[in-house]
Amino acid sequence: MKKLPAEFEQRIRQTHADAQEFLDAISNEPFYSIRLNTRKPAQLSLDLSDRVQWCDDAYYLSTRPNYTLMPEFHAGAIYPQEASSMFLRTIFNNINSELPQQPIVLDLCAAPGGKSTLVAQFLNGRGLLIANEYIRSRAWILAENVTKQGFANTMITNGDAASFAQLGAMFDVVLIDAPCSGEGMFRKDDVAIAEWTPANANMCANRQREIIENIADSIVEGGYMIYSTCTFNPAENEENMQWLLDNYDFENIQIPISENSGITTLHFKNGEGYAFYPHKVRGEGFFVCVMRKTSGRKRKQLKLPKMQKGLASNNIINSDSYNFYIIDNKQIAIPNETSETAVALSSALRPLRMGIEVSEVTRKGDAPSPTLPLSLAFNHESLPLLNVDRDAALKFLHGDALASAELPQGWFVVQHNGLALGLCKSVGSRANNYYPKEWRIRSNV
Repeated sequence: MKKLPAEFEQRIRQTHADAQEFLDAISNEPFYSIRLNTRKPAQLSLDLSDRVQWCDDAYYLSTRPNYTLMPEFHAGAIYPQEASSMFLRTIFNNINSELPQQPIVLDLCAAPGGKSTLVAQFLNGRGLLIANEYIRSRAWILAENVTKQGFANTMITNGDAASFAQLGAMFDVVLIDAPCSGEGMFRKDDVAIAEWTPANANMCANRQREIIENIADSIVEGGYMIYSTCTFNPAENEENMQWLLDNYDFENIQIPISENSGITTLHFKNGEGYAFYPHKVRGEGFFVCVMRKTSGRKRKQLKLPKMQKGLASNNIINSDSYNFYIIDNKQIAIPNETSETAVALSSALRPLRMGIEVSEVTRKGDAPSPTLPLSLAFNHESLPLLNVDRDAALKFLHGDALASAELPQGWFVVQHNGLALGLCKSVGSRANNYYPKEWRIRSNV
């Protein structure tokens, strides 16, 4: 049995009639689950017969695979994600009819990218998703994971909640997966247990209110706030949601819950949220609540900065559906419907990545971007393709050079079972590897 903090255990015993069952479950083995990227069909040697009830295309696994040694993971065809947090799909299914045709969505605390990639797949090219992470090192991890999924309508930023306040009412949906005391991770993370204290939990609750306060006015009238944590602490969950209702013009939105889901509806004074308890669901601890802005400003008109236009590229399918720009010596493609919004926001937010990086503009001419083949908009007929087996794919992902007498000449795409992995450029019988250095597998393959 895990040794749990005494104060935590006492609170659970005081608030849960089935406290012993609750506490015992924290010592059980965690559940493993993945979500498929249906836009990148993969040949997987995994048993996908046990579906996650509240999320399409998500499945439980009996054991945790070594994702590092799965080319499908690096290609963005699968994403390992904790099952409880994938309830976000059910929430979006329920609010979808109320969203505009081209919604602007902000995932405020997005790293490492589970919820962002889920939302990107749900939007499937509609609107604009801004995935933000305050800690810069984690923001680059977020950028990698979102880029590999291949969606063009995304932007990765590295700011705090206050940096979005300057934009005024802007977002149709804001996700706040708030930094929390991590009680819901106790089953799978002993560090979370070691770092937990009542003082830290109180600090988290106060910090969460500060985040909410900074972002509340950035949601347009009729827009949604989806607030979540991975903790059981009422001060960080339903009490913060009641505080929001007491101080801002929001109303609580109820989400239908299946009777056999194991999800617990938590009622508070003016609303309800949804709790995922370790002894009731096949997932880790999680809380989520949905709010809608009842009054406020409409989205203001953004000023378009001067931006150098690029040229359409035959490396992109249906290139007339995109606007092309030159940003920091890179040619970027952004879907027509949201390109002006993305460009205007980029002036204020200075994103780490946005749209599709099509090519790098150099004095010697344009070179295809190393991440281009991962885009869903990549034209696979524009460059030669080299299909490799699993061992060769892992060596490529490790950063090794390819050597063969049958290599395509010039730039070519390395793929495994039809999934693009990245770029090489042949020089004689040898091919230089252009897979991004920061993405490479560091262990022996």
